Amino acid sequence: MKFRGKMIDPNCIKQFIGILGCMTKLGKSCILRITTTDLYFIVRESQTISASPLIWCTLDEGHFFSEFGMEGLSTVDNEIYLEFVAENVARTLSALKVSGTAKSVKIKLTKKLSSPCLTFEIDLPSGSNHSRLVVHDIPVNLVPRRLWNDYVEPEVVDPDISVHMPQLRLMKSIIERMKNLANMATLHVTSEGLLTLTVETEAVSVTSHFDNLHVEKQKEEEASVTIELKRLSNFLAHEQLNPQKVVCDVLQSKLMHLNFLSDSYSLQYFLPGINDQ
Repeated sequence: MKFRGKMIDPNCIKQFIGILGCMTKLGKSCILRITTTDLYFIVRESQTISASPLIWCTLDEGHFFSEFGMEGLSTVDNEIYLEFVAENVARTLSALKVSGTAKSVKIKLTKKLSSPCLTFEIDLPSGSNHSRLVVHDIPVNLVPRRLWNDYVEPEVVDPDISVHMPQLRLMKSIIERMKNLANMATLHVTSEGLLTLTVETEAVSVTSHFDNLHVEKQKEEEASVTIELKRLSNFLAHEQLNPQKVVCDVLQSKLMHLNFLSDSYSLQYFLPGINDQ
């Protein structure tokens, strides 16, 4: 199996760093699936109050990479599945963030000391027209073919109601305050574009309202789901990814599905309802 990609556009490098950082902060391990047209990051979180959420991110290789080549397991199964530990990526991300002026970033599947690695080669300017090459090797495990079905693309959500999310920074701020009151909150959306988030304790009940939201789809007049605030807060911390729009799908009592949409990537977050265990 072979994989090699090169990024030279500063905006693409910055966006790739942001997406990779999001993936590595939301789970202990991450799966990278490589095909001839796309890269996929897949994260399954450890058991929490609710069932395990799933993050699924699709990147268009044609947008991010000026050079791209891969050879998968076989001509029939022309894909590569790699697993890496999130904390092993921290040093690489630090180097990439510091290198806001990187001339290029190459990513390759290599073998170091007989072990597979995902190697990042960061070409940095060093004054006087010289370059400085920073290399980071991230150990990876090759996922065997028999386990590929564990990482199939999630089924399309058929929500009761789907609305565009309000400003993420504002919602993140509100959720941070609510976390001080309780571990969970109830999200309620209506066909009129009203979204409320409610926290209830023995001492207090707090509700935040967001109205006049665009309704993308509706089967019911209203829908609600109880979700874990910490997990939602951790995900919304990455609002700097600057998606063109964020769609929130609600399946009554079962699921909150957030979809970050952009021309070059989509990022889905599946947060099961606490009552659906």
